[in-house]
Amino acid sequence: LQEGNEKKLEEMRNTVDEKLQKTLETRLTQSFELVSKNLDSVQKGLGEMQQLAIGVGDLKKVLSNVKSRGILGEIQLGAILEQILSPAQYQKNVVTKQGTRENVEFAVCLPGREEEDAFCFLPIDSKFPQEDYYTLVTAYDAGDLAAVEIARKALEVIIKKCAKDIRDKYLDPPNTTDFGIMFLPFEGLYAEVVRNSSLIEVLHRDFKVVITGPSTL
Repeated sequence: LQEGNEKKLEEMRNTVDEKLQKTLETRLTQSFELVSKNLDSVQKGLGEMQQLAIGVGDLKKVLSNVKSRGILGEIQLGAILEQILSPAQYQKNVVTKQGTRENVEFAVCLPGREEEDAFCFLPIDSKFPQEDYYTLVTAYDAGDLAAVEIARKALEVIIKKCAKDIRDKYLDPPNTTDFGIMFLPFEGLYAEVVRNSSLIEVLHRDFKVVITGPSTL
């Protein structure tokens, strides 16, 4: 009886060991497959992040170039005008002030008062003072009130300069309207400018310029 019990116990032990070994191998295989799958996902995600970083770097290179930045704002402005006006209602790169060679990016063609085929142009020019705006955003993020105030004043100065350029280069009543439009291609920049009511008043009164952004044009 003892020998029979020992034999049965040995068989049971072998069966249990075999099942444990099989279960362990199955679980390990599944775990390794899961780990391998997750590593593949991580690797893929890292690759996508690397591509995103490259894209952000390329965008920074574009925005750091004044000419490219101007072209970006001009393209955005042109796309908006294309959506709201017919091709006959506006012109691109047109001289609006007689006696000059200054081309405004876009001008809306309004009916002239005298000659039937004459236009009264409404000049629209895009501006993007990136460095001054990003300096202000950085000061906001850092919570540095003194730096915020300095950056605000610097942005105000450059916006006034842009408005003066529009007035001096493109406004020529009655060949044009007595005001021009400054298009700011980013909503954050537009919001920062229009929150300064005294600046807006100066732009209207002294430079005859109206500020717009993508959603308000």
